[in-house]
Amino acid sequence: MKTITQALAALLCAGATAFALTGCGNSGGGEVQAATLAPFKEVAIGTDFWSVAAPPPAGAKPGDVLQAQKRSDAPNGAIGWNVVYVSEIQPGRLAYVSGEIYYPAATATAPRDVVLWNHETAGLGDACAPSRRSTVENSHDRVPAIGALLAAGRVVVMSDYPGLGLPGPAFYMAGQPNARASLDMLRVAQKFPDAKASARYVMYGWSQGGQTTMWAENIGASYAPEFSGLGAALIAPAVRIRELTLNSMTTPTNAGYVISTLPGIQAFAPDLKYRDFLTQQGMEQLPALSNGCFDIWDAAAGVKDAYVANALVPGSSWWNAMTAVDNFTPRGAMPFAIFQGTLDTTTPVALTKRERSALCRAGAAVEYNEFPALDHLTVVAEAAGRLPAWMDARFKGQAAASNCAAP
Repeated sequence: MKTITQALAALLCAGATAFALTGCGNSGGGEVQAATLAPFKEVAIGTDFWSVAAPPPAGAKPGDVLQAQKRSDAPNGAIGWNVVYVSEIQPGRLAYVSGEIYYPAATATAPRDVVLWNHETAGLGDACAPSRRSTVENSHDRVPAIGALLAAGRVVVMSDYPGLGLPGPAFYMAGQPNARASLDMLRVAQKFPDAKASARYVMYGWSQGGQTTMWAENIGASYAPEFSGLGAALIAPAVRIRELTLNSMTTPTNAGYVISTLPGIQAFAPDLKYRDFLTQQGMEQLPALSNGCFDIWDAAAGVKDAYVANALVPGSSWWNAMTAVDNFTPRGAMPFAIFQGTLDTTTPVALTKRERSALCRAGAAVEYNEFPALDHLTVVAEAAGRLPAWMDARFKGQAAASNCAAP
């Protein structure tokens, strides 16, 4: 069986070669009134879209769009844009973030409901950002089921997350900053009149995107109260970074994955020191973080003693920081569908079932789907085939199935 390093690298990087932009429904629902803004700038293809040095100006609001660039690779019958927009990535801290929006090219006759995609691990370098990559990678849609969702008349939006794609540290696996940036893409959709986006949305995420989705469910009603979340789906969700890291630390081949998570947690808690987690052998792997989207995963796979003693034990600085990242509980605000493969060693069944139990305790209707012989990667295609119908039912107001009572 492929390691997660080999499989993700093959899937995500195969389509990241140069294309036109990069180097590496009709259901009801009211519209949100867009804020009054000066028209944002449209940047021509071929210019350096992602070089944004200055911070947002005084008076900027989350969801304000600085600039947009039309994509040449939108799915058939759709229009796609890259965007640079404002997000309040932490309370009182505004930053520019990059993302994407896609919507049907046909003129809308009614508000279009929105699907919010939360992406998986992409790497830490800016060139690894999803918006810098092709919409089709390794003969597959980069965003699961995007073609079917657009054909159903949905608007599909997604964030690169803070610091990925644009200057600044990436908050990889830091949870709340990524969820804030994701929810702000709902506001971005309101700035595109031709999208005719409604105030209703369903969201879904794979791997790291599962953490983003769970955090967004937790803060959505308070951070973006003008929108109505009708459901969420998790695909092999990597939610609790502390438990995931402890799990990965038991397998030497996952040392690169563990090391790659540390900069994102340090972005969340800047006082953290790598030397409190990594041995000298581990520290020597850090330069590989900037060598490519997944180089660190392969480079560190052979390191036998990458971690100092007590690197992640109760009371250690990294334990406390990861505990803070994980310090949220589901609100039970919307129904969930979960897709999990039994062969997944990156996000094991036991950890996913723990999230299922937390959602059920919160009162959410949860449809948990477990698939024998599928792993962290192969479960994605299975979920993509089922999700459009599940999302359509949410937008139609149908009752969501739940198997919370099952073991």
